[in-house]
Amino acid sequence: MLSLAPGYHLYAYGPPATAAEIARFMARHAEPPPGYLAVVRQATGIVLLWQRRGELRLWGPDEAIGMDDAYGVSAYLPGAIAIGDNGGGELIVQGEGAIGPGLYLVAAGSLFLDEDAPWIAPDLIALLERGEGAEVVCRSDPIDPDRIGPPLIL
Repeated sequence: MLSLAPGYHLYAYGPPATAAEIARFMARHAEPPPGYLAVVRQATGIVLLWQRRGELRLWGPDEAIGMDDAYGVSAYLPGAIAIGDNGGGELIVQGEGAIGPGLYLVAAGSLFLDEDAPWIAPDLIALLERGEGAEVVCRSDPIDPDRIGPPLIL
């Protein structure tokens, strides 16, 4: 079962990744971000809100491959893997940045893991289970609770 920090609201999700989708992802990225495969084996297309602010979107394996092709993350940032976004033109990237290895928020039009790329968390587990860095990703104005609906259960 997907374990989320209490400040998250599971807004949407899709079916678990198939073995074939995971194999395609692994063919491209031999070392997936820690915790990523455990998450996508439970659900894909996950959309989370943090304290009524949104959004944190985690891509499934095929979407991650498609977004890598579209944005060229692995071409511009060798060894880095984009696994999601915040719906505001910024990508969640696992890579070696200014602070060291971990998750960073990178502008889609400026693919650099430098001092301008905010550190999110050491890994996906810290981001999801402990909420570390959630406020870095989820920066929208607060969303009216009447528009959110009840949290989904995964």
